[in-house]
Amino acid sequence: MIVALGAGVRLAMAGILLATLAVTAEAAPKKKAGPPLEPPMTVVVVRSNIPSCEPDCPQWISAQGRITANTPSVFKKALKLAGKKRLPVIITSPGGDVDAALAIGNLIRARKLDVAVGWTVFSGCEPRQKDCKPGVYSGTVYNYGAYCASACPFILAAGQQRLLGWRAMVGVHQISTTMIQDRSLYREKYIIVKGKKKVLSRTLVSKKPAKSYVTTKLAKSHRRKLTAYLKTMGVSAELIKLFDKAPPTSIYMLSPDEASSTKLVTAFNPASNLVGTYLCSMPTPADNCVKLEPKP
Repeated sequence: MIVALGAGVRLAMAGILLATLAVTAEAAPKKKAGPPLEPPMTVVVVRSNIPSCEPDCPQWISAQGRITANTPSVFKKALKLAGKKRLPVIITSPGGDVDAALAIGNLIRARKLDVAVGWTVFSGCEPRQKDCKPGVYSGTVYNYGAYCASACPFILAAGQQRLLGWRAMVGVHQISTTMIQDRSLYREKYIIVKGKKKVLSRTLVSKKPAKSYVTTKLAKSHRRKLTAYLKTMGVSAELIKLFDKAPPTSIYMLSPDEASSTKLVTAFNPASNLVGTYLCSMPTPADNCVKLEPKP
């Protein structure tokens, strides 16, 4: 019989005033109940609710809430609904799963979409209402109080344009890496050939969690991955250094100079600049202007 130790690694980032650690259910240590997490991110297509813009009104993708491992698939559904239209992404999020944020960022960059920190106020039906039918929602974009923290800046970094307006915030903190080990028991059948062991079969008998621990020391492989991602997006790797300015349980708000010098933000304009109704009355309407076809 052979006992082997295996290890797994997950990257996670906490949300504003929250500490969210990504661990497998099997190895999760018992802990006291903490503050409730913000609901998982909703990603929906929204049309401006200003009547005067009809029948040609701006639309956008609203992304609001905590980033989870399932968020990329939710994003794909919204992109499919958007079709070939280049709808800007209006995001407000406390952060969450780093790998999911990178996957979402790659989806956004592949479509060459703009991203702005802002939030959507829905009129009528809202995404989390049980009696709401999936489809295009109606709403208005606001800037005041919007935030993009923790893992969220990796999504912001993917935009062609990356907007941050007055009274909207971008924040970072240390990345938490949860190291998970398990104790596995195997049954081996082997023979000795010329003094050397030759394994005939190996069967897993049992697997139990051994221990897990959290570290804020970023592994070289993870640092290379994040650096390569930011380089692809045209954002300086200096952004990663700013993550160390706050522990996982807090948030360091980037100054305008830091947001600009790292190229995380390309313009200090409100999110509403991407969804203004005037965009659809220009000689050449913006890409996110969608004409509403009359009902038969």
